[in-house]
Parts: sequence; structure tokens; C-alpha cells
Amino acid sequence: VLSAAALGPLLIGVDSLGSGQHTLALGEIAVGLVCGALLVWHQLGRKNALLPLDLLKIPLLSLSVVTSICSYSAQILAYVSLPFLFETVMHRSQVATGLLVTPWPLMIVIAAPIAGRLSAHYPAAILSSLGLAVMAVGLGLLAALPDQPADWNIAWRMALCGVGFGFFQTPNNATILTAGPPSRSGAAGGILAVARTLGWCIGSALVTLIFAVSPSGATIQCLVVACGFAAVGALVSVSRGAVRRR
Repeated sequence: VLSAAALGPLLIGVDSLGSGQHTLALGEIAVGLVCGALLVWHQLGRKNALLPLDLLKIPLLSLSVVTSICSYSAQILAYVSLPFLFETVMHRSQVATGLLVTPWPLMIVIAAPIAGRLSAHYPAAILSSLGLAVMAVGLGLLAALPDQPADWNIAWRMALCGVGFGFFQTPNNATILTAGPPSRSGAAGGILAVARTLGWCIGSALVTLIFAVSPSGATIQCLVVACGFAAVGALVSVSRGAVRRR
């Protein structure tokens, strides 16, 4: 109940914020934050907690979670804002917009299995950091697109982001699942799901805020912020190289 009461009002509050209902939005977000704090308090010290916060005491796992939150925030910032750029600014059709977005997930499908095989020979700190650095470069290049670029000029930038995200995702997820005791792998999977959802919520909230505050050039601003998240994620990821696995 507390989990639903924490996440629900937060998402509704973000939607209200985008609709210009600022007072209502702040109230809804406040309710979500209070319920989130109660959830954390309720779960602390429990043997079989729904939210296994004790696992975050493991440095390798906690750094991997932060890396995950940064990456998913960057991903959703781009995913939500790019269609506005393609359709409203570049005047592409809905079908063309869908096709222009496709290289990103397509390259994830290709890159993720390769990263999985490489993770058996190279540390996740290197592979994930390299992936997020490539993703940050791709996002920066998307932000620097000319006003009316050719489709291929967009597609290869989207593909670059997909390659970067694919190289980040598999090694990082594996690290989260295996950083703790083997008997707690299920709980670690729950932490992974929370990190992904939290990243998406943060990214979606930032898109709403940016579009509400500065509609002109909002997509470019979203891409710049996404690039920043990916770069921070790469720095946090590479810091795991100095952390020993328990």
C-alpha cells in the first residue's frame, strides 16, 4: 500500500505540473514523498523486506544502482522528447518519426548480447562506463543536429545511443544481481526494478518541467540534460573499478 501511495501521487503530480496546476501538483508530490519516506522507515530492519535497503550497504551494488538510475533517466529524457523534435520542429510524419526512433532499440538488441559475452572477460566498470560515454556522445550529437537534417544523419546518431545503452545495460544489470549474496539475488532483482522505474520517473518529470518552463527549444534542452545524466553515470560506473566485490 505504501509503495503504491508513494509512486502513484508522484506520477500524478508530475502530470499536474505539466498541466499548469502547480498548487495541486506540489500537494500530490508532497504526499508521494511522505509515503515514500514511510515506506523506507517501514522496510528498514525487516528480514524479508519488499524494499531490501540493506543490500545498498554493499558499495559495488549501490554504485551500480546509481549508474542505472542515471542511465534510465537519460534514456527516457530522450525517448519522450525526441518525437516532439521530429514531428513539430522537423515536420516528419508519425510513421517517419517511428522509423527514426527505431535504430536506438534495434542496436540495443544487437549490442547487449555482445556486451554480455565480453562481460565474462572484462569488468563491468569498463564496459558500462564505455557504453554510457558512447551514449552521452550520441545524445550530444542529437542535440547538435541542424534544423532540417537528412534521415540518415538522425539514424546513425540514434544507433550510436543504442550501442552505448546496450553495452551499459547487460554488464550493469549482471553486477547488481551478483554483487550481493547468491541467496539474495531475487531481492537484488527487486532493487534493479526500482532503479529502472525511479530513473524513468526522474526523466519523465524533467521532460515535463522543461517543456512547461521553456517550450521553445525544450527537446534540445532535454537532450543536453540527458547527455549530462549519461556522463555522470559513466563517471559513477568507472568508480566501481576501485571497489572490491564481496
